[in-house]
Amino acid sequence: MDGETIRLIVVACGAIVAGLLGALIAGAFNSRNTLATIEAARVAAEAQRDADREVEHERWLRDRRVEVYSKFLEEAHDLGLHVAWLGMGYSNDTSELAKKARNLSLLNLRVLAPTVVLDAAQDVMRSTTALTTELLAIKERTASSTEAYDAATKRFNEYLALLEVRISNDLGIDVVA
Repeated sequence: MDGETIRLIVVACGAIVAGLLGALIAGAFNSRNTLATIEAARVAAEAQRDADREVEHERWLRDRRVEVYSKFLEEAHDLGLHVAWLGMGYSNDTSELAKKARNLSLLNLRVLAPTVVLDAAQDVMRSTTALTTELLAIKERTASSTEAYDAATKRFNEYLALLEVRISNDLGIDVVA
């Protein structure tokens, strides 16, 4: 071999070694970047899963509140309507009144409702007690007039309206006056 051939072989070997070293260095950097990208994707997926879980829980909680609020309001309105029917003489079934009063329960509200809604619901419950007591006094003819019954009816309706506003506020619903 002459000197020129040896020089070409040395340069070719140097180029091969340089190419291999460059590929190894680039591979190491790419490997590190790939691992960092995979880790970032995992963290982002976990964050998204946690956010989705929280949104789903909030949706579930709101759905339960709507269900509980609707049931309580329906029972309160039904009780108020039955009291009005009894007061006007359309019905004389006081046993049905007792049944409707028993159905009106704060149990589920205590678990799900904020204090402001629960307080309003308790006011409705107390007003139903006063309303039914005054109605029964009229029906049993122990009341001298209907003034106490009328006042109890007014308080019941005011407390019920206040409860509806507070429930709407809790659910983020705009209330039209």
